[in-house]
Amino acid sequence: MPTNRIITVSDAVNYVFLNAWSTQKDGLASLRNANVFTKYYGATNLMDDISTDTVREFKFFMKNKLHYSLGTINRKLASLSKLITYVRGCKGFVFRWGQPIIEYERTNNRRKFIFSNEMEEKLISKSNELGHADKTCLWIFLIDMGCRLSEALKLTWEDIDFKYKFAKFRNTKNGEDRDVPMFERVDKILTDRREDGHNSPFPFSISSVEWTWRKIRRELSMNNEKDFVIHALRHTCITRLLKRKIGIETVQLVVGHSDIRMTQAYNHPDKFDIRDTLRRF
Repeated sequence: MPTNRIITVSDAVNYVFLNAWSTQKDGLASLRNANVFTKYYGATNLMDDISTDTVREFKFFMKNKLHYSLGTINRKLASLSKLITYVRGCKGFVFRWGQPIIEYERTNNRRKFIFSNEMEEKLISKSNELGHADKTCLWIFLIDMGCRLSEALKLTWEDIDFKYKFAKFRNTKNGEDRDVPMFERVDKILTDRREDGHNSPFPFSISSVEWTWRKIRRELSMNNEKDFVIHALRHTCITRLLKRKIGIETVQLVVGHSDIRMTQAYNHPDKFDIRDTLRRF
């Protein structure tokens, strides 16, 4: 990346791709999203001339000319935000009109299914009843650790620190490693599984896990609940942490969100949460 303010959009895209997106699972998708802005704004135009107005005009173009959904627009904006973040750190670089503000579109398509304690017990009981005790351990791990399924399945025993009680998730979706503390239930599960001689904490394929989940879902009569998916276990963990009034910055680090707004989107206060919050004043 040039060490002065003369940085083109193409320079920024190439730099971010080589130093971030190329090593990330969804990196090519991020590059494609960034290329939508490149095509709109011009590859040789300068990053320092981008303003909040530029971003708003780009949003209008995507919404009214390209007819993108709100979620698709937000993904393009997220890639643009990454370009802006990178050039800000370049020596001598200054935005002519002040740092551009990214105003994301408000969407209502977040999954809202959360496991109650009762539903969690039903899941565990049915999983064991159907002869999937191994997968039961995985469900508990996901709901207690808040990780993605792919992160859990990639774990090796070298990633588990039994002495200090941490699990290390490597090369995650945002390209960073993170250490998440393990508490009693997860610690016992992993200790038992290591002693049982498993080659890794969860030596399952994604397809086998998804097959088991569909079977349990059917047995629990949850086929009509579209959000009764494996990712709901992660959603539940995040929501529970937020309800326990754990700082949102801490929750963001635990679950590996690159943008704190992603963490905030999981916060669904009900009428009792509102009442309890107002009582403190």
